[in-house]
Amino acid sequence: MKKTAKKALALFLGASLLTSLTACGQKEASSKSEESSTSASETSASASESSKAEELVPEEGASLKLWYDNEDYNEKIVEIWNKKYPNVELTVEKVGTTDARAKLETDGPAGQGADVLIVPHDHVSVAAESGLFLEMDKFTNEIKEKFKKNAVDAVTYKGKIYAFPFSVKTIALFYNKALVSEPVKTWDEMREFAKSYNDPKNNKFALLWQATDAYFAHGFLAGYGYQIFGEKHDDKTKINWDTPEALKGMEFYATLRDIYPVASQDATWDAMNSMFSAGQAPYVITGPWSIKDFEKAGVDFGVVELPTLPNGNHPITFSTVDTVCVSSFTKYPIASMLLAQMIAENEDALKLLYDTKNELPASNEASGYDFIKNDKYLPAVAKQFDYSIPMPYIPEMSNVWTPYAKAFVAVWDKVQTPEEALKAAMDEFNSSLNSTLK
Repeated sequence: MKKTAKKALALFLGASLLTSLTACGQKEASSKSEESSTSASETSASASESSKAEELVPEEGASLKLWYDNEDYNEKIVEIWNKKYPNVELTVEKVGTTDARAKLETDGPAGQGADVLIVPHDHVSVAAESGLFLEMDKFTNEIKEKFKKNAVDAVTYKGKIYAFPFSVKTIALFYNKALVSEPVKTWDEMREFAKSYNDPKNNKFALLWQATDAYFAHGFLAGYGYQIFGEKHDDKTKINWDTPEALKGMEFYATLRDIYPVASQDATWDAMNSMFSAGQAPYVITGPWSIKDFEKAGVDFGVVELPTLPNGNHPITFSTVDTVCVSSFTKYPIASMLLAQMIAENEDALKLLYDTKNELPASNEASGYDFIKNDKYLPAVAKQFDYSIPMPYIPEMSNVWTPYAKAFVAVWDKVQTPEEALKAAMDEFNSSLNSTLK
């Protein structure tokens, strides 16, 4: 959800109407002057920062180590780096993105860690809080201007930016072109299609997905206005499962069982993946991580954003953002930040990401590159990303997944009403927080 900032202006009234009008006139003139001055100051600061960033050069004698999880990428990124900085040696080690932060905690102090590493966005806040990553203070305005806002939000912690956004992922609607001539645009249309297509006795379903996985199901609640952890998604006291918006979303979610009439235990990744790969499913919900598998299976498929809800809104899905961070243990912070910048912004580097991992860059400019514009699938993922929020990165998010999933299972299997399931989830969440505090 997009964040908004509101400014309040207080006008002090005098004893008489004349004095009041005069004061207001003076205040307005002063306010305009101050706004102009502030705007000029901010513009100047931004230009100054950009100028300084352009002037940055690697430290003399710098050599760098990068951690990333793809060997093909790792080999070729060195060539791209050395085209611009031939005197700065770069070595790359294969380290998984979800393992990199924990590995840095032990290897960093020993002088064996990476200077630059790529991690999921929900690792950034933990690392920033513990002092593991450097703030990108020399690139703050550049990052705000050049990357998707949702992605910038994902790398911002306590008002400071600690990483370059790198790539973005979220779920979308995949359809088999042999079975679907024109993809549905609304859930009402999907429901009508399922009525004529479904044949449960013969294991024939219009749409398959991991229906009770909270990552896949959250968007239906959020599409009805549910705000997990509040408007900014960072307030642990506002899980908000007791709100009308959450209940309305869960009530709609319960109706999706009509479209995919199987028990929760059968609404699995394997069922979705195998049936779509075999050309037996018209629609599935998954993410860009499935593209290569479906292509290898020989399926002629397309991708579109998720259908709109009966209230006219798009489901607001969870998204994940891979980020490029700089270790606080690096001996070469300037060179490291320049490497992070190149990885996240350079067209050749982003083309390499696309060629080796088929991932969608977080850069605004990248959406205009031919290799993204002409891709058959990623533009739709980009559209759905605009209707997403980065998974909340506060530590309490780890307490969400189990009770949230239980609520979806209980509603899907009709064990509890939406209201009962949400209450049970909220009680479990609060209990888990209390036990953590003891």
